[in-house]
Amino acid sequence: MFHPWTPDVAVRLDIPRLVFQGVCMFAQSLKDAVRRPDSPHLKVQSDYDPFVIPGLPDPITMTRSQLPDYVRTQNGYTQLMEQWREAELKSYGVLVNNFYELDSAYTEHYKKVMGHKIFHIGPAALIHRNAGDKVERGHRTVVGEQECLSWLSSKKPNSVLYVCFGSGCRFPDEQLMEIACGLEASGHQFIWVVLGKDDDEEEEEREKWLPEGFDEKINGRGMMVKGWAPQVLILDHPSIGGFLTHCGWNSVIEGVSAGVPMITWPLYAETFYNEKLVTQVLGIGMEVGVEDWNLWVDAGKKVIRRESIEKCVRRLMDDGDEGVVLMRQKAKELGEKARRAVEEGKVHQLLQLHWFVFLSSNFTADGNATLNAPIASSTS
Repeated sequence: MFHPWTPDVAVRLDIPRLVFQGVCMFAQSLKDAVRRPDSPHLKVQSDYDPFVIPGLPDPITMTRSQLPDYVRTQNGYTQLMEQWREAELKSYGVLVNNFYELDSAYTEHYKKVMGHKIFHIGPAALIHRNAGDKVERGHRTVVGEQECLSWLSSKKPNSVLYVCFGSGCRFPDEQLMEIACGLEASGHQFIWVVLGKDDDEEEEEREKWLPEGFDEKINGRGMMVKGWAPQVLILDHPSIGGFLTHCGWNSVIEGVSAGVPMITWPLYAETFYNEKLVTQVLGIGMEVGVEDWNLWVDAGKKVIRRESIEKCVRRLMDDGDEGVVLMRQKAKELGEKARRAVEEGKVHQLLQLHWFVFLSSNFTADGNATLNAPIASSTS
């Protein structure tokens, strides 16, 4: 994806080029829609006036403030995005860490827009079948697998909220304080993954923002993980009843695969698009109320207050809200579909990998086939 010069190389070598997209086809469809010269975000009076994005399978509502800065105003990154898009148009197809049923309407929509094949090779999180594999994903974990499992296993099903904002977000102290107070005031159990402003930051510096007496107040009710956590292992545990997430695609698809409803807190990149998939299309999440897209370094400058956090946590984790009951049911059904997609596709995915290996000997760079090889998990 990030090498727009490679189509020319593929043409010279007479081999096909495949793009791996780190996002879903829903997000790609929204990206394409808002880049068009007639996009309604260009006509609204205020950055906070809602508008409906036209030409999509569903009426998706956003505000201009939730769009990336390179969409609102032309800049160098806008040009780079156009180069990536042009390179994708010259490619044979797209690989995506997703399963077809999750956003099938948008897969078909995007396929028509771009005119090429889309291969669903996920959810990748479900390829890791045992706890050891799940723990070893990504960085070395700070909290031990057994410590984490032991704590979770002492809790009732669906009683713990998992809170994590990905590996790229370093909130300012004021926002961390508000999150801590909101979680404490909610009265619910939680696991909260906290990244300091600096990986080398001393423990004392990291915890200056904590409310006085916080550890005592959450004793036995909350677990704080300073650094990296075994996210897939945590989400898969029966005690997890909700996921407060920054809506990065890996986190969203891992939450979906675990069948867990979400509280959405988008920050940067395509995360606001992912939020709309979770809340407006799938119906498995609720918005905490973030209004402004940020650059990575500016995440959290507009603070979400503890009252909003507490309200969302209580609504998701309390029993009795009919809307949340339906949300949980939908999340569970999607998790089952995700697992079936992997179980039913095991052999096909292996065959697909072999198929990619000999693609170059059977296809020319422009996508003309010399061998008709049907692939079960592709859409064409």
